[in-house]
Amino acid sequence: MPDKKNRIKEAMDTILKAFEEENLEKVALAVFRGQSKPSDSWSFLNRLIMYMNGTSDARGYRQWQKVGRHVKKGARAFHIIAPLMKKVPVKIKREEKRINENGEIEIIEIEEEVFVDKLVGFKGVPVFRYEDTEGKPLPEERFDIEIPYEFNGVINELGLEIETTGFNGFWYGSYNPSTKVIKLASPEIKVFLHELAHAVDDRLNGVTGGQVPAQEVVAEFAAAVIGHLMGYKIPLGNVREYIKGYGMRELFNALERVERVVSFVIDRTSIKNAS
Repeated sequence: MPDKKNRIKEAMDTILKAFEEENLEKVALAVFRGQSKPSDSWSFLNRLIMYMNGTSDARGYRQWQKVGRHVKKGARAFHIIAPLMKKVPVKIKREEKRINENGEIEIIEIEEEVFVDKLVGFKGVPVFRYEDTEGKPLPEERFDIEIPYEFNGVINELGLEIETTGFNGFWYGSYNPSTKVIKLASPEIKVFLHELAHAVDDRLNGVTGGQVPAQEVVAEFAAAVIGHLMGYKIPLGNVREYIKGYGMRELFNALERVERVVSFVIDRTSIKNAS
């Protein structure tokens, strides 16, 4: 059995390998989070370790048991990195108002000791791939999604249909240029805006199926700009990592294209009337 240090080193080597080999697809995949799997709460780097181990769903031994699945005999775990926190005492000072014996208000400085969490190290946590388990099928993720009314005009003009679907293990959204159907496997507004940007880009410039770098950076950056202008909270760190996965040069070469996509949407939403 590998010791603690080797487990952490193995996990770090997996991350480095992703970047050294320019495994951009898996870097991009690791950016997105859903709402149905334990890995959705993991850090970006731990999700990248998961994808580099050839799976989109990894869980601990008992976590698989809870959903009616069991790790196959002989299956080998890989390790993600978890922080080790320790409660440590810290002295803080605060001021408190009191009335003295003369009836006057005075300020007294009080020193207290409180306990706070401190990072003291890391540990390797063993998890198993879905592909190395057997048992009950996982329930398909179901959710309701409400597209903000501001986008109705754009959706109608482009002749789009919006459908929800279960997470397929790779993408949280898709746009089909042939059928004009947007499929969403996440209720996050950012996912919708990304696919809407694809649809607008298709109207303005024409797009092809698949993960074409130029198309992806246009959709991702345009979605972030539209979301910002319309007051939606967009995780810009995730946007940056996604775009880096396809290449910042692609973005710089496509800024005018991004501007046209953003303008198309903004001109047809209520923000155009904002001061």
